Amino acid sequence: MKCKVEKLCGGCQLLKINREEQAKQKREYVEKIMEKSHLDVKVAPVLMAKNDLYYRNKVIVGFAKDKERNVYSGLYAAHSHRVVNTSGCLMQPHLINKIIDEITKLVESMKIELYNERTGTGLLRHVLIRYAHATNEVMVVFVTSKKMFPSRRNLVNALVKQFPQITTIIQNINSRQTSIVMQDESIILYGKGYITDILCGLKISFSANSFYQIHSEQCEVLYELAKEMLALRPQDKVLDTYCGVGTIGLSLASQCREVTGVEINGDAIKMAKQNAAQNNIKNVRFIAMDSTQFMKEARKFHQSYQAIILDPPRAGTTKMFIESACSLQPNRILYISCDPKTQARDLIFFKRFGYYTDEIRPVDMFPYTDHIETVALLTKRKMRSNKVPFQSQPKKGKGQNNRFQRVHGKNNKMHSQKRKSGYRS
Repeated sequence: MKCKVEKLCGGCQLLKINREEQAKQKREYVEKIMEKSHLDVKVAPVLMAKNDLYYRNKVIVGFAKDKERNVYSGLYAAHSHRVVNTSGCLMQPHLINKIIDEITKLVESMKIELYNERTGTGLLRHVLIRYAHATNEVMVVFVTSKKMFPSRRNLVNALVKQFPQITTIIQNINSRQTSIVMQDESIILYGKGYITDILCGLKISFSANSFYQIHSEQCEVLYELAKEMLALRPQDKVLDTYCGVGTIGLSLASQCREVTGVEINGDAIKMAKQNAAQNNIKNVRFIAMDSTQFMKEARKFHQSYQAIILDPPRAGTTKMFIESACSLQPNRILYISCDPKTQARDLIFFKRFGYYTDEIRPVDMFPYTDHIETVALLTKRKMRSNKVPFQSQPKKGKGQNNRFQRVHGKNNKMHSQKRKSGYRS
């Protein structure tokens, strides 16, 4: 496969390698990590994506000017702050490529000032585009250094006139000198501020800041695998931590008694509740709370779950999360990871508390890149020592007991992103 900026961009590290060889390399990569970590586990063949081109539903581009002072847009070169012109990228849907090209032309014709990282001056920092493959809805986010955006009305009108697929446009204000793309303050310029996709037969809405898997089609493969591995029963209570907009928990809700989703991002929890309502799913509840903190309090109040799911960011989870989760003694723990290295580190710690896995199931969520998603099912086994591992008790924070009781009700019954070079998140 040919890409004119392959050497400059760095987004697709495996572009010259055929898919069969990619699968082999990715599996061997995971095997080496597990061997180095002294984990006696089998690594299954990689579940490769059938759709390996034009699959990305999220794109972030920066802007720059060439020698002739013409504006261009694209990704950042590897390990740099230099923008590479990636117009027509093979990993991005044709519609997204067309919209990016049109935005680039409008930025130049409207003389919108580009942000300069070195001096901290200028207006337009990035454009984020999110795409719902099943519904063809598009979200456009302009990230600016200040709220004053003189050309925004003309820009919005021009875009929605040419692309009716654009159903919402947002301005995000990022005035900090940071490599983090977006900050908290946003203004909805057009539409509802979110778009809706169809995933596993469910209507899933997500906003600009909400986590949503980049490869929608392969995400369904991942969730079907999760469902198969968990083998839930109708009486099971499930805890879905790091739940984002609730996609995993909602897809499993019909298989079990109830699902509790926990996520620190309040905006994502708002979307998760909306997703439950618009799919008429009533046996789920979502809580805006740090997953480790929730797990500590669940341990304190002796909560019971038959299955716990965690899908943490690349940094993995925390030791306190693991210790607290294991103290609840679930039958199964499903660990979905976007970084096998941190997953291996965490699996070692899970072993200390009697939870083991026999197999790692890799899923190719990012074709032509060196990234790989891995899934592990952990089950309880007899400890090899008589030592009781659950000795440390979490410290009581001010108001923690009351907060947890509000969430779970009396008698413990429940009533209720950094910029990176190339592609990843």
